[in-house]
Amino acid sequence: MSHPTAHGPRRGPRPLRSRAGALAPLRWGLVAALVAVLLGDARAEDPAPDPQAVAAEHARLSDEMETLASRQIWSGVDKTFRKLDRLGTELSEKDYLHGAYAARELGDVLSVYERLKAAARIHGTREIVDWLWDIDNNYGRVELVTVPPRATTLEAATMPFDPNQRKAVEAAIASTSADGLFYGMLPRGDYSFSGQAFHVEAGVAVRIEVSPRVRRQGVVAPKIIYPDRPGTPPPASPPSTETP
Repeated sequence: MSHPTAHGPRRGPRPLRSRAGALAPLRWGLVAALVAVLLGDARAEDPAPDPQAVAAEHARLSDEMETLASRQIWSGVDKTFRKLDRLGTELSEKDYLHGAYAARELGDVLSVYERLKAAARIHGTREIVDWLWDIDNNYGRVELVTVPPRATTLEAATMPFDPNQRKAVEAAIASTSADGLFYGMLPRGDYSFSGQAFHVEAGVAVRIEVSPRVRRQGVVAPKIIYPDRPGTPPPASPPSTETP
């Protein structure tokens, strides 16, 4: 109870503030500062890459790729080309051609085609134009899928005699035997994927899915055929389907 004084009523004693309550804001401030130091300021932007450093790395990778190509280490050339492409710098016609040669030796015809088109936009030499013409007229785009992904078989009715075409078929067989997936280009001809026969033609893309869902629609998985438009994904509802 307060008692009056000459200056007014006397107030009672002030309640003591707990030490824990007084230190809580300080603790949280220290924690926040520590988190900011450990994780960095999320609002800070990454510094822009040094153009001179990027140009130097481009020159280094380009020289490395040429050295590997002269030694015919094509897997190394392809790996180096991909690093060079990820730099985001402007590649030369020579860079793209080295990448195309490497992809051809590895049987990756789709990458060959894409790299040749990029080279042609810089300088469409007779070699590049003829090479593109050969792919356009002798290969078709193919997508083979197993759901869920699992190893399966891809067989060619007749193995090509042309060494580059043979490499393309062998690469596709290796891909499907690993995980049942392949997206690329194959030479014209007859094939069988997990028991499903299909035919590859130039300018026509084929997609085959082998899955329990598809097999419920028939005895074997349907073969989906649609016009091949480079850079355009398959339509959601393909215009035609064939079943054997």
